[in-house]
Amino acid sequence: PFPSVEYDMQPNHLEIDEETLVHIQWAGSNTHNNGNPAGDGQAGDAGEGTGGTDRHNIVELKRRHFGESFPNTWEENTMFQNLLDIVHAVPHPEEGNTKQRDDNVLTNQDQFDELKVRWALRFATAGYIDSPAEATTKTVNPTLNNVPPSFAGAVARFSRGEYNYMCTRNHNFSNRDQKGVLIVD
Repeated sequence: PFPSVEYDMQPNHLEIDEETLVHIQWAGSNTHNNGNPAGDGQAGDAGEGTGGTDRHNIVELKRRHFGESFPNTWEENTMFQNLLDIVHAVPHPEEGNTKQRDDNVLTNQDQFDELKVRWALRFATAGYIDSPAEATTKTVNPTLNNVPPSFAGAVARFSRGEYNYMCTRNHNFSNRDQKGVLIVD
């Protein structure tokens, strides 16, 4: 059916209330088979990035406008700055991985504000960058080739507002505009 899209958010339009929890996650690939005769259902390899790969991320749209195709700066961000709650989707961190455990032990608002920044970075980089300090030492490939293909994400609760977001990799062709909107009443 028209219009057909190769990548999309599901759901790409979500209306909830402030008490609703949302699990945000995605699955990508390092080795999909897009050769003819379309072994995995999609012929060709017309996407961005390294052939045979799928990558995703989530960043808020500039000026929170759905018609935009540019990400917000942290100063303009409302989606993550207005978080009410957020926890890792994976309840038991890997042995030796204290990041997830430490996120759940907050003692004041300053720590929660720092955690919001960390989650914005995690969603923008599929978890590749975990903190502002890591952002100064790690580089993300513009087509996300060096970030993980899949991301378990988080379970989050948002305050009232309209949050328009996009994937920075899958948005530059006429049939590839991977965007979504979250409306919280």
